[in-house]
Amino acid sequence: MADPTVFHLVCNLIRGGTEGQCARVAMQLKQPVGVFFREGFFLPAVERECGPVYEVPIRTIKHPRTLAEIWRLSRELRTRKIDLLHCWDAEAVIFGSLAARWAGIPFVTSRRDLGQIYPQWKIRMMRWADRRAAAVVVNAQAIHDQLRQEGVRDEKIVCIPNILDLEEFDRLSAEPFDRLSDRYRWIAVVARLDPEKDIDTVIKAAARVKASHPEVRWAIAGDGVERRRLEEHAVMLNVRDVVSFLGDVTSVPALLKHSHIGVLTPSRNEGLSNTILEYMAAGLPTVATDCGGNRELVTPETGHLVPIAAPDQVADRIQHLLNHPAESARLGQNARSIITQNHRPDSISAQFKALYT
Repeated sequence: MADPTVFHLVCNLIRGGTEGQCARVAMQLKQPVGVFFREGFFLPAVERECGPVYEVPIRTIKHPRTLAEIWRLSRELRTRKIDLLHCWDAEAVIFGSLAARWAGIPFVTSRRDLGQIYPQWKIRMMRWADRRAAAVVVNAQAIHDQLRQEGVRDEKIVCIPNILDLEEFDRLSAEPFDRLSDRYRWIAVVARLDPEKDIDTVIKAAARVKASHPEVRWAIAGDGVERRRLEEHAVMLNVRDVVSFLGDVTSVPALLKHSHIGVLTPSRNEGLSNTILEYMAAGLPTVATDCGGNRELVTPETGHLVPIAAPDQVADRIQHLLNHPAESARLGQNARSIITQNHRPDSISAQFKALYT
């Protein structure tokens, strides 16, 4: 049986999150890609490996040209003789599912978070598409369980974890990163500064850790709508001197090379966290909240799981790791071994290829 021709549809080709995972799978399998915005870290590499990236200039569901663009995409799928469309994110699911149906081909949807931050109209449209999809790909058991509760048939849900390319990660980690002084012990927090990431819990934990470990500093890598308020919160709690807001950091592996512990404290919506995977690849122990798929990565063998919105427990676990460096090293080594076992590009792409076939 010949391999099916699969077309991947995603918002753009930035390095992180769903977009980066789409790019990596498409490049592994040499399959064509379409985007709503021709931009992002992976755009040159994807075009080199997969051919020209097709742009679908849809910006909003209410625009008068939207239906015409969905029709144009369906025509492109027919012209290219595409066998299967994989819709990777929410917008791709909503618009791509219609294009696939108009083209008369099956489609696969993806759910890579819990969908708790989407408006109700978007959730309804995604559920409509999931019910009609040939398969729904999830990256965490937590999402699998939620879809079952929503009425998606169990046999339709396929769980495939995220890719993490250790060879690429190690190469990037060797790049210079001079924004963290070696005089301090650094706690890394890599996250968008959006409400669901609950960076307030990090700042409150930092205040407690500062009292017992004045040599510790916190590197918050990411940007978002909450940044100004969070900086003011850090001033109010008298931790602005130990908390560095770095903004968007393109060289996360290099930052993590200078770090001692990875922390992530989301309160909702989490799937299988790329941030935690990068902490694990860097050989860091992780302290994370029990949100979404975090418990599938952060186990007693790799770090410490704490309740949501529990800054005292976050601080307690960090202090424990700081006070027990041998345990921290062991957890970090275990974490990196799990990346090698479960998240290699060739292994994950083979699972996608089997699904498509």
